[in-house]
Amino acid sequence: IEEIPLPDGSVDVVVSNCVINLSPDKDAVFREIFRVLKPGGRISVSDVVFLRPVPEEIRSSIDAWAGCLAGAVGRDEYAEKLKAAGFMEGKISATRGYE
Repeated sequence: IEEIPLPDGSVDVVVSNCVINLSPDKDAVFREIFRVLKPGGRISVSDVVFLRPVPEEIRSSIDAWAGCLAGAVGRDEYAEKLKAAGFMEGKISATRGYE
């Protein structure tokens, strides 16, 4: 997902369901999504984000990676990465907290 094999500006919509958090290079993922979207295209993402700092034992846990937790970033960092890739508008429409 860090190198999408599609031409620039070739898709209307990108949908991602709990995948981006598994990438070690989320910046590259968002740049690629922005690159392949047509002007005015949309991205819809459902993903795991953290609302508070994550302990190192979770970040380095194989089980946490398999459970889609270890690669997740904070909600604000996620939004910053989207903006850095070129996305101007965005909203977080739902957040569910788990302990």
